[in-house]
Amino acid sequence: MESMTVSWVKGAQFSVDVRRHRLLVDQPVDEGGEDQGMTPVELLVASLGSCIGHFAARFCSRHQLPADGLRVTMAWDYAEQPHRVGTLTAHVHLPPSVADTLEPAMRARMQKVLEGCTVHNSIAITPKIDVQIVTAPSGGPGALTSPSPPRRGRGQGEGGQGEGGR
Repeated sequence: MESMTVSWVKGAQFSVDVRRHRLLVDQPVDEGGEDQGMTPVELLVASLGSCIGHFAARFCSRHQLPADGLRVTMAWDYAEQPHRVGTLTAHVHLPPSVADTLEPAMRARMQKVLEGCTVHNSIAITPKIDVQIVTAPSGGPGALTSPSPPRRGRGQGEGGQGEGGR
């Protein structure tokens, strides 16, 4: 199983460490943060957009199509009960030399490839999410013990209503 570590830094900031990479996650000032990084929801949307972009670039490469100027713009709306991202929209902007000459059959193949990116599949086919609360030994951080039984609910916070932040 792949893994990463998300550690509280201060206020609403968290450091995400995976492989040799680190990034800072924060909330906007009006949500109690310092706006020093993307929010968790923005990271989710960016994950989908960058995955679609990666698959689009690979498709172009495989079919000897230029990828210069390829970009993906993302938009999202929220839904309630429980609070969550309700709609995600990806616009894949192909270079004009590709967009103007792409045959309908090839465009359909590309559409299918893009909709098959790993993040898209992971959102469309809901993964099992297992959140466990564990207790650090009294000496501070270290080996974690006493995992709580897995929680199977889909909501955020107590009662599924969420407890702030984007």
